[in-house]
Amino acid sequence: MPRPRSGARVLGPYPKRDKWRLVVRDERGAESFVTYATKDEAEQVKRALERELSGTSSRSIADALDAYEVYLRDVKQNKPTSVRTTLIRLRTFFVDEELALLDLTPKRAAALYLNLSKAQATDSHRNTLAEAKTFLRWCVQQKWLAANPLAEVIAVGKRRHGKPQLRIDEARRWLTVAGELAGQGDEGAIAAMVTLLLGLRCSEVVSRVVRDLDDGGRLLWIPDSKTPAGRRTLEVPEQLRPHLLALAEAKLPAALLFGQHWRDWPRKQVQRICALAKVPTVCAHAMRGLHSTLAVEAGTTPHVVAASLGHESPSVTLRSYVAPGSAEQAKARRVLTVLHGGRGGQ
Repeated sequence: MPRPRSGARVLGPYPKRDKWRLVVRDERGAESFVTYATKDEAEQVKRALERELSGTSSRSIADALDAYEVYLRDVKQNKPTSVRTTLIRLRTFFVDEELALLDLTPKRAAALYLNLSKAQATDSHRNTLAEAKTFLRWCVQQKWLAANPLAEVIAVGKRRHGKPQLRIDEARRWLTVAGELAGQGDEGAIAAMVTLLLGLRCSEVVSRVVRDLDDGGRLLWIPDSKTPAGRRTLEVPEQLRPHLLALAEAKLPAALLFGQHWRDWPRKQVQRICALAKVPTVCAHAMRGLHSTLAVEAGTTPHVVAASLGHESPSVTLRSYVAPGSAEQAKARRVLTVLHGGRGGQ
C-alpha cells in the first residue's frame, strides 16, 4: 500500500547505536536517512532543512512578534494596554530578536528563562514565561515551528500571595492625607483613594470614563474587564462622591475621568501619599487587598467581597488579598454576637 502524502518533513533526530539519525520525508512520502555523530549536529542540520522546506529561513523572532501584535490587536481584539504589556514582557524574554525562530532550540529557550529568573522577582518571571509559552504555541499554530521550545520548561520559585498592607491606624493617616489633597483638586490623590475605598485595579482606575459615574455619583460602573466577574457596579462611599463629581464636571460622557494615564499612575500616587503620611510604602494592589481585609473583618462574606473586587471565586480573594486570619476573626466575632444575643462580645 502506498504511503499517504503528508508533505515534506524532517523527523528526528533518533539515536542509532552511537550516532543520531534524521529521517527526511519528501512530498511523495519517500524517506531517506542521514546519520550524524552528535545530537547537536543533527539538530542543526534539521533546523536548516526545515527552514529550506518551509521557506521561512529569514523569519526572525522580531518578525513573529510583529505578527503576534497584529493578531492580539485585530483578531483577539485585546485592549491596547494589554497588548503593550504582553509585547514588553515578550521582548524582555527574547533578548535577541534577530535570532531566527527556527534556531530557538529547547536548550536555548530554557537558558533564556534561567537568565530571566535571576533578574526578576518570582511573580514577574513566572508571568513572563507564561506569556512566552503562549506566544510560541501560537507560532506552532502558524506552522512556523514544529514544536514549542518552552513546552518542557517548568517555572521556578514560589509565587507570593498577597502584598504587604497598611495597618488600620496607618490606613487612617494615609486616608486623611489623601482626603486633604483630594479636597484641593489633586487628581492623583482621588485616584489613590479609589484603590482603597472601592478596591479597583489600577487598569480599572485609569480606564474609567465620565459616564461610568452614575446616579449623582452614587454608583461607579465597571463595564469591561478581563473576566466576566470583573464587570460590576459599585456603590461609591460618600466621602469619595464629591471628588469624583468634581472631576467629571464639564467633561464629555466618553472622556476619561482621570485623563490620559498609563496603568502604573495610581501606584505612584498611592506611594506618594504613603511618603506624605509617613507610613510604610505599599503598592496600589496592596490597597485593593486592604479593602478586602477590612470588608471581611467587618463581617462581609467572602462571596460579597469577591464580587466587589471582580473575582470569579472567593478563594482567590481569601488566598491573595485578605490578610491572614481576618476571615477567622470575623467568624469568631459573629459567633460571639450570636451567643450574646446579638450584642457582640464584651
